[in-house]
Amino acid sequence: MIDLKGLNFPDGYFQSEERCGFYITGMMKRLWAVQMNILSWIDEVCRKYGIHYIMDYGSMLGAVRHSGYIPWDDDLDIGMLRSDYNRFMGVVGGELPPYLSAKALFPGAVKPKEMIFGISNGTRLDTSPEFLERFYGCPYSTGVDIFVYDRVPEDPEQFEYQDSLIRALDRLLMLQWEVDDASITEERRQEYKVIKESVKDELDYSFSENENKSIQILRLLDIACSLCEDCGSRNVECREYSIYKGDKGFREEYFIDTIQLPFEGIMSVPVPRDYDTVLRNLYGEYMEQKMFTSSYDYPIYHNQRDELYRQYKIRGWKIPEDFLEYDKEGKLISDPNDFVL
Repeated sequence: MIDLKGLNFPDGYFQSEERCGFYITGMMKRLWAVQMNILSWIDEVCRKYGIHYIMDYGSMLGAVRHSGYIPWDDDLDIGMLRSDYNRFMGVVGGELPPYLSAKALFPGAVKPKEMIFGISNGTRLDTSPEFLERFYGCPYSTGVDIFVYDRVPEDPEQFEYQDSLIRALDRLLMLQWEVDDASITEERRQEYKVIKESVKDELDYSFSENENKSIQILRLLDIACSLCEDCGSRNVECREYSIYKGDKGFREEYFIDTIQLPFEGIMSVPVPRDYDTVLRNLYGEYMEQKMFTSSYDYPIYHNQRDELYRQYKIRGWKIPEDFLEYDKEGKLISDPNDFVL
């Protein structure tokens, strides 16, 4: 087992500050610290077993353009080739300390909802003294997301077959979510039945009644993404992601030929040596700063924060000042008094 080793943060790091015109609260800085600490644990595992990874998406852009987080970013992403990911998940179970967990499809792991895997410090908020001491006073669960890169078939027919299969399974997964929460319309239910039967016939697969169907679909989707693992192609993509965003020109060598860049003045992180090509493919003129609006509400922990405030209010307890967040004018960002029980 590899223990989580605390990173050393300079005096004042956890103070709120403004960067590039964006105000970052002290709590967000604490969340960043937890993510970086978990990344340092992942890095130690990878070094021990000779596993490659790179900073990915906005985390790569942040490392290059900001020498750390993009000021308005609130998560940490890395990418691994399929072969490295399989090796990582093959050893991670024996290396995880009890206060970290893996989000993956192997037995005993926290099951993901979609094709994003990773390592986290739990699945819910925790205000215990032990948790707060270990995780820089941040009560929120967070971690590092791992995106898996699979080889892309060079043969057009093979590509078309795999692409169609991935799209069908991805659509089936989204419809399964609606089935699970009883929100599916009759029209979508018919679509669900057609795709499900098509998948069963194409893959000669029978869905088990003893396991969550979303997990079964995810497992099939994971297999579909890796169909070209032995095809020899050096073109790689995060295949499920690429059906929405298109291929971004990733190459196998980007994960092998890397350099280290400083990150938040706390650690160094790996990025492709040819990061310029990668980032131009992803973002175009990537050195031009553009405020990015995420697909979820910022900050990423807002639901946990709401629940934290709600639980304190239910119990009639005063919320510790360390858990309150203020904007640069000194106003509460989320006022506990606004919650109706």
